[in-house]
Amino acid sequence: MHIRNSILEYLNGKTSLDVCLICYPYYPSKDTGRGHDKYVFELKQNIEKACQDVRQTLLHQGFARSAWVAGTRLLKLVLYLLFKKADLYHAISPVGGATAALLGKAPLVVTIHDLIFFNVTGYDYWWKYRFMRFCIRISVKRSDAVIVPFKVTKEELVARFNVPERKIYVVNYGVDHLSFFPRQVDGGSTKKVLYVGEVSLSKGVDVLIRAFGLVKESIGDAELLICGKRSKDQPSLECLSREMGLRDVTFLGYVSEDELPGYYSSATVMIFPSRCGFGLSTLEAMACGTPVIAGAVLDAPEFLDDAGILVNPDDIAVLAESIRMVLTEPGLREMLSAKSIARAKSFSWEKMAIETAEVYRDVYKNRS
Repeated sequence: MHIRNSILEYLNGKTSLDVCLICYPYYPSKDTGRGHDKYVFELKQNIEKACQDVRQTLLHQGFARSAWVAGTRLLKLVLYLLFKKADLYHAISPVGGATAALLGKAPLVVTIHDLIFFNVTGYDYWWKYRFMRFCIRISVKRSDAVIVPFKVTKEELVARFNVPERKIYVVNYGVDHLSFFPRQVDGGSTKKVLYVGEVSLSKGVDVLIRAFGLVKESIGDAELLICGKRSKDQPSLECLSREMGLRDVTFLGYVSEDELPGYYSSATVMIFPSRCGFGLSTLEAMACGTPVIAGAVLDAPEFLDDAGILVNPDDIAVLAESIRMVLTEPGLREMLSAKSIARAKSFSWEKMAIETAEVYRDVYKNRS
């Protein structure tokens, strides 16, 4: 009760804090295969359950499959925001953050998920990199607070934009432990190598296919399952697999949220050789007790810590050897499985929501 009273005290007598959640360009759903959509969904659901003093209104226009549609929906967002009144605004992307900041919406909290557009280039249109860098700069400079999922992102923001550390809050992503947990699943006699994520070059799927080709030279009963939403790179990646003569590579496409735990649990190892750092699928696999091998770039080392194997995402030979080790050494698999489960327990969506609500309260209190 004393916690509830203290909350009400620094809300200055208000019974709830009205938060406008600016979702653009994402959509609150667990069923799209996009991690940022899941972040919005879990944020909304868990704040409703755990934080009775916070009331959210969502502004979203759904996912846009073209620049034209995205631009049209951005204009709609501007019109909505012009007339929207709230105690606090939270943009869950720098695009929404920059839009709200330029419209003078305050107090404003912005989530910056990563700084990929400053660190990884060549995988998207040049104008998108420039636009995203502009939006990140505006969001950092003009917001009241910035939420990032990892300390390494906070440190880069402070160094790159010369902003006070106190403005940047680290709030980790979460995992749904009611869906993703260790379970006994009959994986058959084959050794399953699993990838879950966007099927693209930026996620290192090309390196994974080449590394798997090396693995097959010594482990004939291994198979590679590639799950995730299609990208413009997928046809060339399927072609690469065929050219290498790999018959045990299967592109499964989108896998539903309900099916994912079964895939993680039946896999011998989960591979995420992304050149862009963290992916939610690695955390979900770890919560299921599946050993993980990930690219040692950006925020991935901080997240994975010693609970998995980190490799250079461009080193085919090292990735192949790491996969071989996990497939052939039961003791290593058991150790990584135990560490993965323990590490995943420190991440939850409820914890994420509670800490995000604390950011709202801090910002609102300081602006009041």
